[in-house]
Amino acid sequence: MSQLLARLDQELKTASTDIGRAEILARKGSYLARVGKFSETREIIAKLRDHFGDGRSGHVTAWIMLTEGLLHLFENLSPLALDRVARAQILGLAMKDASVVAIASAWKAHIEFEISDFESMLKSLKVATAHATDDDHDANARLAMVLSDSFLVCGQKRSAQAWFMRSREHALKDGDQASIEALLYNRAAFSLARIRAERCFSDVDADRLSLLRMEIASAKNLQTLTRIAALTNFIHLCEARLLILEERYSLAIDALTNIRNAQPFADYNFNQSFVDLEVSFCLQCLGRHTEVQSIYNSIDWSTFERLDVDEQLVAAWMRRLMCAKDSSIGRESDAKELFENLSAKYEQMRLQLIEGLQPFASVE
Repeated sequence: MSQLLARLDQELKTASTDIGRAEILARKGSYLARVGKFSETREIIAKLRDHFGDGRSGHVTAWIMLTEGLLHLFENLSPLALDRVARAQILGLAMKDASVVAIASAWKAHIEFEISDFESMLKSLKVATAHATDDDHDANARLAMVLSDSFLVCGQKRSAQAWFMRSREHALKDGDQASIEALLYNRAAFSLARIRAERCFSDVDADRLSLLRMEIASAKNLQTLTRIAALTNFIHLCEARLLILEERYSLAIDALTNIRNAQPFADYNFNQSFVDLEVSFCLQCLGRHTEVQSIYNSIDWSTFERLDVDEQLVAAWMRRLMCAKDSSIGRESDAKELFENLSAKYEQMRLQLIEGLQPFASVE
């Protein structure tokens, strides 16, 4: 059991008011959702709804909404997650409840980062930082994690590391094992995202790939050690995509095949047609041209429009290289034009995000 969970259980035994006990129970439910214990989270939500469903306490209602949001997020990446967390934030603001506003805004920023709504994310981060007190370790750990991830995808390593350490500090003080695991996973995942984008324009140093492999291995080992069961498929997707960067194409095909039907994944960074493209790319690199055609022809290109722009960029890069090698699967000029358009779109997104992050570039 994590230190945080043990402390919450102890606090439940000594809570002196119904409202105080309800908040502690909601915090426990939120943590359980983050580690994949969804049935236990639902039981807690049902218990809280039974006692506070009449709206007698806005504070408790906000915590219930937040817990429901995290359940939607970690169980199936449902769009309802953002709705519930946003409602908790709005209620907290209406009540001028700083603790609710801080944690709800931090999680809202997390979800907005995941869906690449960076403008909204930056607004949520500003609200979170304005309401989080120094000893609010839960909110501070989450908002610092979002900032670390944001700087990582921009290639701003120094700021990313500073916010990583800030998030780790608060998570350790809180005894929050799930956040420590998430920090390591996110550093690996978003470093990978940045390197995949860079690979579209130039070769990547082998030492960086070696470091990335160690980071992915560390995240996977901690995930196994802590027995966290939420969103575990993503680390396997990272491994598969790293194998492509390492040009270990046969192993990459096996890894991609193994995760093809895994759930849940978000449609902004994964779909079956993207897997088909990655597999066909690997097959072409291996010279297995007769197998490329049947897989490549099955790709539904319309699904790529739902992907994040960095994923669209990688897909366009693969498509351009494949068409350059084999004109029978597509016109190289069309593939090149698409890649150039997405390159410009990606760079514009990156520069706008860097500009928006400037108020957070220095960690005090």
